[in-house]
Amino acid sequence: MHQTTRAVGSRNELGARPSRAGMIGVVLAVILAGCAAPSAPTAESATPSATSSQRTVLAIGDSIPFNAEGDCPGCAGFVDTYADELAQSNDEPYLVVNRSRHDGAQTADILRELQSGSLDAALGDAVVVIVSAGFNDQPPYADEGEACRAEQLVTDAEVLAAVIATSTECITTQTASTGAELAGVLDHVREKAPEASILVLTAYNAWSGWSVLEAEQPDVRASVNSTIASGLIAWRAEVCKVVAVVDAQCVDLLEPFNGPEGTTAAGSLLADDYTHPSQEGNDLIRDVLLDADLR
Repeated sequence: MHQTTRAVGSRNELGARPSRAGMIGVVLAVILAGCAAPSAPTAESATPSATSSQRTVLAIGDSIPFNAEGDCPGCAGFVDTYADELAQSNDEPYLVVNRSRHDGAQTADILRELQSGSLDAALGDAVVVIVSAGFNDQPPYADEGEACRAEQLVTDAEVLAAVIATSTECITTQTASTGAELAGVLDHVREKAPEASILVLTAYNAWSGWSVLEAEQPDVRASVNSTIASGLIAWRAEVCKVVAVVDAQCVDLLEPFNGPEGTTAAGSLLADDYTHPSQEGNDLIRDVLLDADLR
């Protein structure tokens, strides 16, 4: 578990991500190399309560909001800069509590974390909750319990072949299953943060433009890009359906990062690991969040 806490006043106080790891969990963390979880505070780390003069922005979920130094050295993460902009716009201080995870967490893992009660205190203090889930639940579906589970994915070639072999039926089935897990996540968030604005991020495409994929033949690139985009478009639709039940907002990152078809390479929006956002990507996510309506 990761937790960082920072009080935000104005921008002047601040000064101005095998790795698809964070993308498809343990399988691609081994294959693409590079998103090992850094040491983190223990589960006993306390979440400071917001004072009457502070409003809390809480981030939970996978590693997209984590902003690990090894992923994007020297970067200002979008959770911090988003809260900074809110503080400046509203002329009041905000407290940032970042409880996102850098361990390949899938939506089911985030749901279990919430059900344990370990985030309840932080949720109770939050006026804005940013939820990032689903990035590690995209094709190929290679983990226990997933629909059309791909076995023995060791090499890059096997991963790409498994993506290509992912059928429309698999995407439909797995998206619905993960959507049900996300619904559980958001139900819990809304129960513990009844008055908060809940902003739920969709997943962007970090495959198009990936150096390993770019080295493949055009037909392989086209098939992988098509399957990944189909999966991410289906996931976006599922997120936007699920959030309505709890009066949350669907915050789309797919089109801003990858264009209307979801296949344009994210390029400089991604850090050197080509998974997590670069500073440019963090700034874009901040701006998309700022466009969302708050309760």
